[in-house]
Amino acid sequence: MNRTLIMRIGGALVVVAILGLLIPVVGPWVGLGSAPKPHQAAAPTTDFEPQFTEEGVGAFITENGDTLAAFRLELAESTAETTQGMMFRRRVPEGTGMLFIMPEERFQSFWMRNTYVPLDIIYISSEGRVVSVQANAQPLNETPLPSEGPAKYVLEIAGGRSTALGIIPGTQLLWKRNN
Repeated sequence: MNRTLIMRIGGALVVVAILGLLIPVVGPWVGLGSAPKPHQAAAPTTDFEPQFTEEGVGAFITENGDTLAAFRLELAESTAETTQGMMFRRRVPEGTGMLFIMPEERFQSFWMRNTYVPLDIIYISSEGRVVSVQANAQPLNETPLPSEGPAKYVLEIAGGRSTALGIIPGTQLLWKRNN
């Protein structure tokens, strides 16, 4: 073959090889090689679901000392734990709850952002007495759900359980950490 023809073919192959390397890298920047993707609305779900971690136990006690209900507790103490709360959970295991230990006793307010299950939100004073209950808080609702008085603790349990168990303002909560 003619030496000039071989040089032209070799040069063309080198150019094609270089383009083959550059197009995947540079192409997306300038819109080459990528068809427009259909827009999808962000779904309000996530694959992440925190699992219950038992860190304490608690019980609601009547005036005469009878136990209304006992719970295994997950504790939320840090800012990160309090912020996360029960978000992204798809169920509340039977007999469990999350006890939020707030930095100070004051009027508290919670909401149901990114919370997929109905919850009862029980506000509790520093003496362990139920201040108020927000029963059956609706999932994915950002409406503030305030306490009716100052609270140091907030207990979230499965929606509807506080009524079924007879947990009302004045009921005593006793709890302790696991060793």
